[in-house]
Amino acid sequence: MKFRLILIFLLFTVSCGTKMLPQKELDFKPDNSNKSDTTDFDYSTIINDLKRQLTDSFYITTYSSFVVASNLDANETNAIISNTISKAQDCLYNDYLVKMPDEVTTILLFKEDNSYRYWAKKLYGDTDLSRFGYYKPSQKVMLMNISTGTGTLVHELTHCFVNFDFPDIPAWFNEGLGSLYERCSLSDNQILGYVNWRLPELQEAISDKSYTDLETLMNMSDNTFYGKSSSLNYSKARYLCLYLQQKRLLIKFYKTYRDRFEEDKTGIKFIKLITKTNLTKLDSDFVEWVKTLKYNP
Repeated sequence: MKFRLILIFLLFTVSCGTKMLPQKELDFKPDNSNKSDTTDFDYSTIINDLKRQLTDSFYITTYSSFVVASNLDANETNAIISNTISKAQDCLYNDYLVKMPDEVTTILLFKEDNSYRYWAKKLYGDTDLSRFGYYKPSQKVMLMNISTGTGTLVHELTHCFVNFDFPDIPAWFNEGLGSLYERCSLSDNQILGYVNWRLPELQEAISDKSYTDLETLMNMSDNTFYGKSSSLNYSKARYLCLYLQQKRLLIKFYKTYRDRFEEDKTGIKFIKLITKTNLTKLDSDFVEWVKTLKYNP
């Protein structure tokens, strides 16, 4: 009963937990059309495979470029599609993106940790898991422990859409943008990120002098980004994206970087261009701004 109450609370919350929705929205089945997407997807093969692999307790439906399979009930699953998946897609394509997905991605939603871990191992052999969820881009599938909220779902949806729109995006910016929307609002076709749990690690690094500058971050290879300092790299990338958002420059940076990627694959040229400053000054301003932020769990 306790879990049920928690789950109902999460479903009433818009995507990342920033706004409350009226209960009547739970009665709406999501509109499966998308006005920006003219691709005729073949869902049948994926649905038939899922039906063979999963139990009858799973509800399976489609939305836009997704097949969604869930061990929540149909009403709860459709609420997540309407309040998170649909709104995230609308916001991201309104703000940032141009190229729509031309392949189907599967989203597996699990109502609690045990079933999430069981099916991740059974279907993909995965055992070393984030407790929130993860995305396997090579297999075009997301697995989400939805009892932890929908912030990670928005994070991974961002990766999914960006993979089609900006396939060469480097890890630092891909993860910075995705993690920015772990805590966000989705309203009026606009997505906005907010301060979250990644802040203390970055502030501590600044305080103990283990912080390295933005030029190092932006020159980082993908392997280095995901290496031994990955947690701090995520924090730095996320808060650089939040800093640009606060300056109303993030969307312009994304589009410029994507469209002119071959001119500078690090993005340094474009961040200097849109901020109208050099990296030394930008890094100094960024660090001082980070020091002013507060995270309230």
